[in-house]
Amino acid sequence: MPTALDDLFQNIPQLPSLPKVVTDLIDSLGKDDANIDSIVENLRHDPTLSARVLRMANSSFYGASRKVGAIDDAIAMIGLSALRTLVIASGVASSFKNVPNLDLKAFWQNALVVAGVARRIARRTKGRVNPEFAYTAGLMYRMGVLLIHSAFPEAAATIARDCKDITVGERNAIERTVLHVCHAEAGERLATNWRFPDEIVTAMRWYADPMAEGASDTARIVTLAAQITLDNAHGDSDDAIGSGLPAKAMEALGLSLDDVADDIAAVNDLKLDAATFM
Repeated sequence: MPTALDDLFQNIPQLPSLPKVVTDLIDSLGKDDANIDSIVENLRHDPTLSARVLRMANSSFYGASRKVGAIDDAIAMIGLSALRTLVIASGVASSFKNVPNLDLKAFWQNALVVAGVARRIARRTKGRVNPEFAYTAGLMYRMGVLLIHSAFPEAAATIARDCKDITVGERNAIERTVLHVCHAEAGERLATNWRFPDEIVTAMRWYADPMAEGASDTARIVTLAAQITLDNAHGDSDDAIGSGLPAKAMEALGLSLDDVADDIAAVNDLKLDAATFM
């Protein structure tokens, strides 16, 4: 018998797909022996994706001392690991062309900020969490929202109106009441379909419930990054943002408020960078 999640995916007019160079890079995540050279060569032959990646590489986030005009320049300046993240971010962001009742530009700017904060926090964990995985999970943490808007635009608009200024856990509860499925479950299936590593899939599923049995450290980092970004958008002070972070998630990660103070302070700069990406 089809589930509510099955119904959601069946109602999406056209399930988004990713360029082959992006899927190849996803397959290479976490693989030290991956042949990145051939993937980069494929990127050179995708002018649209290459142009977008170069625009991101030229942003202030990477502190370019000169204009980056070619993929080889981008590799030399930011490294293959960061380039891989940029290509995935560009491919994922371009996968949804039009989504009813949703400001895609604002959506992706938020996602990029969350991704940037998640990567910064992951670097504080001294190797426990892969920063590249944390960035990608942060970038995709609300992909299920896009799917809900695509499948059920009218219901999604009502949910969005009712879910302002509430926690993601509360939003999940409202989504389940209305649709019998939540955006975290939808995002998990999409990430699985796109063959993302299990760690990223798990983070997308459990970021809204970071202390659940199935949650991971990456999920907890995305929780913190999303909360920091949301509270900043509400105009909260850095001190108020820090004091409002979930203590159990912080404790599980072995982090103190002092550890993430600089990451909270970096949000405004990340917002400026995200605006240049889109």
